[in-house]
Amino acid sequence: MATPSPDTLFGLTLHGRYVLGQRVRSGPSGTVHTAHDLTVDHLVMVTVMHPESVADPGLVHAFDSRVQTLESVTHPGLARTLGHGRDGDHVYAVTEYERGESLASVLTDGDAALRYSPGTALTIVADVLAALDALHQAGIVHGGIEADHVLLDDEGRVTVTGLPLIADAAAGGEPDTSEDVHAVGRLLHTLITGVGTVPDEGPLRPSAAVDGVPSDVDMLVANATDPTPRYRPRDAAKYLTMVEQVTRSLPRVDGDGDPADTRPIPVVGAQTQDRTQARPRVGAASALTSAFRSGRAAGPASGRAPGRGSDGTPPWRRVPVLVSAAALAVVLLSVVGWAALAPDDTVEVPDVTGSAPAEAESVLRGLGVDLVVRRDEAYDDDVESGAVAATEPAAGTEVETGDQVTLVVSIGARSVEVPDVAGGTESEARTVLREAGFTDIEVVQEHSAEEAPGTVLSTKPAAGEQGDREEPVVVSVSEGVVAPSLIGTDQADAVALLDDAGLAAQIVEAPHDDVVVGEVFGQDPEPGSILPEDANVSITVSTGPEEPEVEESATEDDEEDRDTDRDENTDEERDRDRDDDDDDRDGGRGDAGASCSGEAWHPNTQYDTGDRVHYQGREYEARWWVEGAHHRPGDGGDWGPWADLGPC
Repeated sequence: MATPSPDTLFGLTLHGRYVLGQRVRSGPSGTVHTAHDLTVDHLVMVTVMHPESVADPGLVHAFDSRVQTLESVTHPGLARTLGHGRDGDHVYAVTEYERGESLASVLTDGDAALRYSPGTALTIVADVLAALDALHQAGIVHGGIEADHVLLDDEGRVTVTGLPLIADAAAGGEPDTSEDVHAVGRLLHTLITGVGTVPDEGPLRPSAAVDGVPSDVDMLVANATDPTPRYRPRDAAKYLTMVEQVTRSLPRVDGDGDPADTRPIPVVGAQTQDRTQARPRVGAASALTSAFRSGRAAGPASGRAPGRGSDGTPPWRRVPVLVSAAALAVVLLSVVGWAALAPDDTVEVPDVTGSAPAEAESVLRGLGVDLVVRRDEAYDDDVESGAVAATEPAAGTEVETGDQVTLVVSIGARSVEVPDVAGGTESEARTVLREAGFTDIEVVQEHSAEEAPGTVLSTKPAAGEQGDREEPVVVSVSEGVVAPSLIGTDQADAVALLDDAGLAAQIVEAPHDDVVVGEVFGQDPEPGSILPEDANVSITVSTGPEEPEVEESATEDDEEDRDTDRDENTDEERDRDRDDDDDDRDGGRGDAGASCSGEAWHPNTQYDTGDRVHYQGREYEARWWVEGAHHRPGDGGDWGPWADLGPC
């Protein structure tokens, strides 16, 4: 698809609010730009549809639908979708500003390819999968996860970007979450090996490129990169469970590194330097000058020079360049103009404690001076989660035009009661603890003569005690037999491994286009599962490529065709009868004795742009691709897929 030249949209202002800066990337959805939101004085990202896409009403509808869905999806690993609109010929969507450095950039240091230890790679991939899980629950498939679309910011947070805003569903297809799993499996392979992959490769095994990769990690990558979708984990949630299980099984070592690694790993030994954040009282112009200084986005000063520091600071901690010097000039000139016209009033910061952040922002912006309002989060024992706990500067402090006021939003008390999860499964315990605010959960096994393997016995801190949300909660689970990893072994070896572990094998045979006959390509329960002794483990063994289906006899096919023709003729006769009745009711409107020519609308037919049909005495033309069962002519009025051409 053709894309606009780099200078076409640079400096454009949409709806008098969003000043477009440098183009960051281009894709099927459109071009993505950094932008300055003049209303709230924030940096944002704006995706502008390609002009040829705007000319297609179906694509515009798909774009709007996708953005509306994304506006309801909230996850720390996704840039929040803030809104969308149309300004003349430009259809656009606005998201939060993307901070950080892409994994593709982090993994390249000059001519040297870098890689991560398996433990660190699994940690990154788990965060990616958690973000994708939020999308999958909303019925959205990313469809293009690559190292370029995963950002690591200065605090090590992972953000997934590059989500297409024109979904495959616009063409009538159903989303396939296993495609995202396949892409994450390829990403995991690259993180561990430093070697890129191509979409059709698989199954991949990192051990083929790097010595010492644990077999369970090899299994994770091979399962996700299986060429046949039905043999992969079905979605991000399923794969995330497998990743967490394997992560727990890895041996613990001092520090972040893996002793088996021999090539540079950008995160080993990385120490975050102390940072201080100054809070000067500055005007709007000087605030943005500071924000864009040295081409960097606004944020706490780190005191570090570009590049990896002598203390091992990883390259992901560098903040990316926001805009070019020309973009800087456009924004600064507009801000300086506002500063000159702004009133020189001084007001006191009001007390907005306990109110919702949006309400507090509205109060601050209604003071009659241009304040830079930002948000931060902090624990608070007295203010409920999601409400404003304090302001910086505090209530009663005098501020003037251009000053910054930070709304400190409560994330609840730091110490909360540990819920009782004993008697449930490990998965159920994780869910309940996360809902209570605990994010660091460790699982250990203990012997129990009373409880079945995999049953939660207790927690530390114990149920009912106060737990620090910054500290781990240790979940004790009844020990049992850990299911070994059998993927990639032949049937005889898999049966022997299960027998050695005290487990029984159940053989299931199935065809597979890429796995040799007799090799195991699936197992249930998954590797790492805790099972009682003598439990059954189902292993799926390849019987080779699937045999082509045998066609039914010609006699049966002919009979079915005749039945179908009779059904279609009956439907068309019903439509003609209804049309004749409608014409009678119309009292002869139109040409006397005339009938509707062409094809009658049918609910089981798919229509392309420009196709004409008649329905209930009127003629219609399809504005875009439409499936009859979903859109009846006349539905939707001027905004529907059918244009009413009048009576016939």
